[in-house]
Amino acid sequence: MDHLNARQGGFTLLELMVVLAITSILTAMAIPSFSRMIQANTVSNNVNILLADLRYARSEAIRRGGGVVMCRSDAPEAAHPACSTSGSGPEGHGWANGWILFQDWNGDGTQDADEPLLRVQAAIASIGAILEAGDSATVFRFAATGRLPATSAQLRFGGDAFSSDVQRLVCVDFGGRARVASAGALDCGDQ
Repeated sequence: MDHLNARQGGFTLLELMVVLAITSILTAMAIPSFSRMIQANTVSNNVNILLADLRYARSEAIRRGGGVVMCRSDAPEAAHPACSTSGSGPEGHGWANGWILFQDWNGDGTQDADEPLLRVQAAIASIGAILEAGDSATVFRFAATGRLPATSAQLRFGGDAFSSDVQRLVCVDFGGRARVASAGALDCGDQ
């Protein structure tokens, strides 16, 4: 008879329901911050990709004696990619459509058959948009000194799907150096 009176271990249905309720409340609280973290990492990774290519183009211009171009392209992986200087590209994605770097020996701003293609960045679907302030930010022409003859630019990373606190602004100065503006900056002068 003692074995019938012994208490069995385990959870009651009420205890299980309380644990599930607490778990679902904690999960609901964590999802927004997890989504923000994913967005912030996506923006950060793509900013770093662009910064690395800008530094590479600048250093190659110095090494090669100038004439290195980095430009936005609407079809960077095409057989003969071309720079895109109109608007913000298809569907308004801007630099998120991709870009190319090439040696521009004749200085015409187009990648000719005899001019080497140095790098290609395919479209970046995860970022939404990388938009420039003005048409002058669609092409960077680096001189032998690593400077940009007549261009400074602002590129905003993140589209409508990204909250403003995770969007980033990349500032490229006349010296050809690029930096990331402080969080929340509306333009490169807000420092």
